[in-house]
Amino acid sequence: MHDLFSPDGLAAWRRHLEATPAFARAARRWSGTLVLREGDPTDRARRAWIAIEDGRIGAMRPATAGDESAAEFVLAAAISTWEDLVAGRRELAAAALSGDLRLEVGSVLRLLPHIGAAAALLRAAATP
Repeated sequence: MHDLFSPDGLAAWRRHLEATPAFARAARRWSGTLVLREGDPTDRARRAWIAIEDGRIGAMRPATAGDESAAEFVLAAAISTWEDLVAGRRELAAAALSGDLRLEVGSVLRLLPHIGAAAALLRAAATP
């Protein structure tokens, strides 16, 4: 599994996404920005910035606390939840309904059409 929050892990994850037709198909109508955050909003929390442009990754890098205000969506969870989502042991909707995955910035209604693409994005991180 790629480390969702380290520079090396993000670079490897991006390379895999760029070679994954399933993600490109699922995200073909999605353009937007995400911040994935590990844990609570502290200065020490690890974050990832992801920009998606019509099914392609426009940018993927470690994010800062300031990036959260610029992102269309901010999703936060404990590292164990991120690991379960990447490994396919949990579904995004189930994690969100249980409160283990929180949408802290953005509208659920705007994210909902892209839930399949978001799941494909995370599944791609499982590949070493």
